[in-house]
Parts: sequence; C-alpha cells; structure tokens
Amino acid sequence: MIEDLQDELQKAQPQKPEKHRSRKAVLFIIFLLWIAYAAVIILISLPGMIKAVKESDVANTIAHFREIRAEAQLRDAKLVFVIPKPDGTMTYVTCSQKIGKTGASEYHDVIQGLLDGPGEEALSVGAISYISKDTNLIGLTVSGDTAFVDLSEAFTGSGSYWGPGGLDAACNQITRTLCTLDPSIRRVVILVEGEKLER
Repeated sequence: MIEDLQDELQKAQPQKPEKHRSRKAVLFIIFLLWIAYAAVIILISLPGMIKAVKESDVANTIAHFREIRAEAQLRDAKLVFVIPKPDGTMTYVTCSQKIGKTGASEYHDVIQGLLDGPGEEALSVGAISYISKDTNLIGLTVSGDTAFVDLSEAFTGSGSYWGPGGLDAACNQITRTLCTLDPSIRRVVILVEGEKLER
C-alpha cells in the first residue's frame, strides 16, 4: 500500500527537469540559427560594404586626419647651423625647420630641435651642426635676459672633428638660436652636467 502511494506521488509530480532541458535545447538551436543568419547576411553584404568604403575615400580621409594630428605636434623654428669653408673659416646660417612639441617651453623645444640636427633646408645650403650628436638637453631656464642651458657631457666633444674652434662654434649655434627666438636674451650660459662650461 505504501508502495502504491509512492508511485502515485511520483506520477503526480511534474517532470520539470525534462521540460527545462528541452527549453534550453530550443534556445540553443535558436541562437545557432541567429548566428548562421547573421553570418549569411554579412557574407552577402560584404562585397557591397568593401565597394562603398573604397568609393567613399575613407582611407584618404583617415590619412588626412593623421597628417593634421602629426602637424599639430610640430612647430616652426629658426635654428642656426654652420657652413664650414675650405679656408677653415665658417658662416652661420639661420634655417627654418619643423621641430617637435615636447610639452615643455618653446625655448626647450627649439634647443632640442637644434640638437636633433639640420633638416632639409639647412642641408640643401651645405649647413651642418658642430654640436655632438650624442648631446642631450638636461635643462633650460631663462631668467631675465639670461638663458641657462644645461647639456650632457657629450657636448664637450662638439666640433672636435673641425679643429680648435669647433666647440666655440657649437656654443655659438646655441646662443644665436636662442637670441633669434627671443631677442630679449642678451646672455647664454652653457652648463655641462650642471657645471659652467670652461672654454
């Protein structure tokens, strides 16, 4: 009798697990069908999308915006370089050049541009830099009419290839470049690793 009651209770309880499994299976099949449908739509429309992108000239528009952004990170500067002459003398020439904006002062950017070396305009007139390529700008401060330029140790080897006056020429490049940028600068003190350069 107890067994009969247990059988009746089991029959009376709903079969939830089976219904739940069948519902999951149906949802999974619908999901797969939706993915297949989306894939077919993409495959059908892909050639048209590629053609539309090419015709809209999006690639050139993106390239143009990249150029504008790169241009915004540059500034025009007048930098002083040297034209050496066969008789051992030299001429200083001021050339326009695009230099990077570092986020520091314009003085800093201009001297960093000078340390980076001559650009097309300077090279086209035969100008070079007497400043050693390994020179790094440590710091630059302008106080009143005096600019203090702190450079790395490599600066002391500037112009050595050109003979005894090479270091003076390198110092003159820095001085003339800063005075061109700001005519109110009357004096430029060059430091090497924080110590005044002795010439």
